[in-house]
Amino acid sequence: MILLNQIMSAVLQLLIFLSIPFVWYLLTQKRVTGFFKWLGLKTAPTPPLKIMFCILVGFLVVLFLPYLWLYRSGNLNYQGFTVDAFRQTGWSIETFTVILIWAVVQTSLSEEILFRGFLCKRLCNKWGETMGNALQALIFGMVHIVALPDKNLLAMFLIVSLTGGIGYALGWLSLKKARGSILYGWVIHAVVNILSPILVFTFLLPSYMLQ
Repeated sequence: MILLNQIMSAVLQLLIFLSIPFVWYLLTQKRVTGFFKWLGLKTAPTPPLKIMFCILVGFLVVLFLPYLWLYRSGNLNYQGFTVDAFRQTGWSIETFTVILIWAVVQTSLSEEILFRGFLCKRLCNKWGETMGNALQALIFGMVHIVALPDKNLLAMFLIVSLTGGIGYALGWLSLKKARGSILYGWVIHAVVNILSPILVFTFLLPSYMLQ
């Protein structure tokens, strides 16, 4: 049941996040064809693999200690089907599948579509690439404040800074190195989101579950 609920939740969020740019595209372009390419669901002539690797490693190095503090201090926790699956079945096939669906589809794909594929490009068209990318990154960071159970100012600053920094880097990757494609940022985003619950559940969740 948890797996089915996760699938339904992921599909629903993806459809909602897709519908916003799709309606905009219909209203501005007056056609349906070409939507996915316009959104950035396309490959670049030369995949920026080295840059992707550097960004991924940089994220993991920079994010580890701040996020460790956020979890240990109780300013950030996991809720939802990933936690439910782990609590019920531990490291089972179901838990891994729930994490993959959550990380690859519900969070990384839907967020890359809405923020980098749609919002970033619209803001860049209006304000220029540097300002437009910074604005979408700020919005992306601020949205993640909802993950904080208590609105501690330091925790809020860290969340906005860290997730906003990720959003800016992924926007830069799409704009400067991937010809507008969001596929490569999606890969990085998905890997980070897969590793995050695995590390948290392995090292932090046992004590967290007892609180």
